[in-house]
Amino acid sequence: MNIVWRFAANFQIAADFDIEVGGQTIPLTLVYPEFFPDATPSILPRDGVRLSGHQYGDAGELCLEHRPDNWTPDVTGAMMMESAYRLLSSEQQTGIAAPSEHRTLPAQRSRRAILRFLYSQRVWAGLSRVEIGQTAEAEIQEHDYGGFFAAQLSYIGAADAPIWTEERKRGHGARTLRTLVVRLPGGASKRCETLGELISLLDASGFGQIASALSSEADSVVVIIFDGLNLQVPIVLGQGESRTLLNYDPVLTELDAERLDPRYVRLRKSKVAVVGCGSVGSKVAVHLARSGVGSFVLVDGDVLAPGNLVRNELDWRAVGIHKAPALAVRLKEVSANCAVVKRTTVMGGQESGGTLSAAMHDISECDLIIDATADATTFNLCAAIARRSKKPMCWAQVFGGGAGGIVVRLRPEIDPTPLTARQRIEGWYAHHGVQWPDDGSSQPYAETTGVGTPLIADDADVSVIAAHLSRFAIDLIARPEATIFPYSAYVIGLSERWLFTAPFDVHPVDLGESDAWGAEPEAGAGDALKQLLADLFPGKTDAG
Repeated sequence: MNIVWRFAANFQIAADFDIEVGGQTIPLTLVYPEFFPDATPSILPRDGVRLSGHQYGDAGELCLEHRPDNWTPDVTGAMMMESAYRLLSSEQQTGIAAPSEHRTLPAQRSRRAILRFLYSQRVWAGLSRVEIGQTAEAEIQEHDYGGFFAAQLSYIGAADAPIWTEERKRGHGARTLRTLVVRLPGGASKRCETLGELISLLDASGFGQIASALSSEADSVVVIIFDGLNLQVPIVLGQGESRTLLNYDPVLTELDAERLDPRYVRLRKSKVAVVGCGSVGSKVAVHLARSGVGSFVLVDGDVLAPGNLVRNELDWRAVGIHKAPALAVRLKEVSANCAVVKRTTVMGGQESGGTLSAAMHDISECDLIIDATADATTFNLCAAIARRSKKPMCWAQVFGGGAGGIVVRLRPEIDPTPLTARQRIEGWYAHHGVQWPDDGSSQPYAETTGVGTPLIADDADVSVIAAHLSRFAIDLIARPEATIFPYSAYVIGLSERWLFTAPFDVHPVDLGESDAWGAEPEAGAGDALKQLLADLFPGKTDAG
């Protein structure tokens, strides 16, 4: 074999060797990876030629019997050489390619595709609704992200009367592209690499008018060529002589399958208020959007600062923007069809009475109220709304220093009212000999006022508490009659501090019996109201 040892790039050990196949000498190189014997070596043609169909690229390494997907450390370099010999000699002797066990995943095939058209079985069925020999208007949505362009069908047919519509729209920021679906007979489609080839295909298939328009138009247009068996998606762009064609690479997405509990369908018609769009609130809102919540009311008067990025769901694009509208954009990125009302009201702050009243009205119309502010004034307002409108409420607090946090859910007529629940939790702390963990570090803070101090907790700490709060919220909506949580409050430890003996030390809190939910009239309030109305609107028989 004439083995010669040497160092390859990055000081990898390599062995140059030759094999004799049918009287021909084939020069090869065996390269040992850094992590050998836990990773497979590579065998490549030393003169950079294609030797077999079982090869990664024209001059790449051979795909042999021993590969990363079946590698074991007991396979030696000599065994790799023997495998290379068996591959090349068998193909040389038979003249046909050796049997292949190679399986390439769709994601592997699309690695180098810059333009990607995503389709599924459902999209295929939608394209099949276009009759053979016919065309249909359509629209594509496209995002550019990380240097790649990903597009998908939005609808087929007229915009106001489509024959097919994509249920899972792309999120916020997607641009729309004018599209034309052309249906050819089965097997008639041929991949077009140039505008001339596309025009020739359309002319030959009886679509000469469309071919002429594509040549002369100045606008960009996507043409989906579909024959029931094959799919190609060219985009024609440019003007005049510079008009050209680029191809999207069709990428088959995963099969549509239900990933959520069937009871989550109730979330689509639910409306949730998230008061406080900071680290906890932003994460909870996105959790709920991913789970299917159809409508949101977001309330937060603060602006996202660079320092918030250590644990907020938002990123640098939102810095300098009010948190509520910025989070609304994020929700639309996750769930394009959700409806969002944004309020930049400072709850309990120096706002007009009308502004505060409008925000409270929006909150009261929700099916669930989530207080994620850890602010006493805001909590009291949310508590009043929940009690008066008899709406369930969830709230949470992250303890400073990464100690842990508490999550609470309150159901009308089942659990105590929010203020009563808060008092009973404080009593629970006192009973355990610890103080209420409120040193100001979890309170809202602003540089202009100097109120409060930043919370010391990382994104993982906050995410744990936010996730448990989200589970409470989802449970309230999806399983209103059969909760999976035996208690309505849990104190969750994340470190050996305070009353926790270890990380993930969880203490349930029994909140006790329910008390008076609803706006109960005080004694004598009815008579007082009657007298007020009589004073304001005196009857004809009243004196004076």
